[in-house]
Amino acid sequence: MLFVIANSFFASGQVLQWSNATKLKGGAVFAKVIGENEKGVYLLRYRNRFYNKNIVIDRYNRQLVLQKSINIELRKARLTKLYLTPKGILVIRTKYVRQKQENRAIAQWYDFDFNEIGDSKVLATLAVKKFGDRGDFNIRISDDLRHFVVMHSQPDAKNKTAIFYTLFSDSLLQVAQHNFLTPYPFANFMLHDAVLTNSQEISILANVSSRFNKNGQQTDFHFFTISDTSFFDACITDSMSLKSPKLVYHRNKDKSSVISFYGEHGQPGILGTLFFAPDFCSDTGRLVWSKFDDSLVKSISANNRNEKGISEGFNILQATPRSDGGILLIAEHTNIATEDDIVLVNGLPQSTSRNVYSFDDIILLNYDDSSFLDWYKVIKKSQTTVNDGGYFSSVVIYTAPRYVQLLYNDQMRSSGEVIQHTIYNNGSEKSKKLLKTEIDYVAIVPSEAKQVSTNKIIIPTSKNRRFALLKLVYK
Repeated sequence: MLFVIANSFFASGQVLQWSNATKLKGGAVFAKVIGENEKGVYLLRYRNRFYNKNIVIDRYNRQLVLQKSINIELRKARLTKLYLTPKGILVIRTKYVRQKQENRAIAQWYDFDFNEIGDSKVLATLAVKKFGDRGDFNIRISDDLRHFVVMHSQPDAKNKTAIFYTLFSDSLLQVAQHNFLTPYPFANFMLHDAVLTNSQEISILANVSSRFNKNGQQTDFHFFTISDTSFFDACITDSMSLKSPKLVYHRNKDKSSVISFYGEHGQPGILGTLFFAPDFCSDTGRLVWSKFDDSLVKSISANNRNEKGISEGFNILQATPRSDGGILLIAEHTNIATEDDIVLVNGLPQSTSRNVYSFDDIILLNYDDSSFLDWYKVIKKSQTTVNDGGYFSSVVIYTAPRYVQLLYNDQMRSSGEVIQHTIYNNGSEKSKKLLKTEIDYVAIVPSEAKQVSTNKIIIPTSKNRRFALLKLVYK
């Protein structure tokens, strides 16, 4: 039995609740928060990023006491998607069928006590294109969790890209099935992001490498919107190069748009932010450029900017639409470097290499409904690790109506401190230590955390080299 550590306390309207620290057994040593409901907190544990071995789902009660676990039998398959919905837990896996040389996307419902609901169902099949191909199914669920779509692409007789999609209800009943042919070569087409709206409209962001200029092959991003009654295709821009583009879902409008950094083709550096929204009355859309001013560029660390603007190492972590029509963009500078070396082992030279992961500057850009930059903030941090995939690096983002909080491990002091940085919607900010203990060493795992409601966030942590869940409840 695991018992809750009785060290919850109040701080600035915040309650910290811990599970008991324990050593994870077996091969499933990584943990990701799935969500929380009236039954408790659900956690996915896995062995590797391929999600093909040792898949375990844990359920903790609301006080973070471990109650139940289940091993998901993959049977030579890999986990593709897992959703916690009001109906139950939807598990979708991809399986290679050697006899028929095809990949299958298979769905299975579980109730909240991990009992199977009905039989599994094959959602889609896709012929194997090459050795080692395990399918390129893209699966998205709507914001209301009532529908999901399974998509894949394949070449037609002229090697043009055809996109196939099947829409399902949460009862695994097929609602619609269509395909559309694009004029773009299959070899140059890659689906970058997708969104399924509550009105069952599919938005797709894809990059298409089909043109050449003096700097080599040029990549254009296209925005597609498809439904039973319409099809929309627009090239977002051909005059600039998009950097870290994302689809943004606007819940109040039930529509998607694109936000991205941009720079010059074939040139390093980011010059500003681009906004694109489809206009179904034209063949293009609403396109707005917002160039960074000199003060913003100069506020970035010297190593993360250049004469063209800020470094291309900045990637958009999150873009949150505001209720007044604006948008808050959060980006982080990352860099992965490989270092090679030669060492002597028993008098013989041996080649070694290591990957160095660096996560530092964070920028917050707050735009109004006309894409004008209201304010910006630059947060300086330094996180450098070796050969760990950056597991304890980056930030946890908590979004509230009046502020946003960033939580991260303070590696600059190497003292087991977790920093909580709060930025209010008027641009003011404050920073403090969220966790500071003299005995315990605590490190949070940002990539595996999840904001499960408007006032709660759950974070996996390493506490004295043991696993523990941390729940933050905001009052």
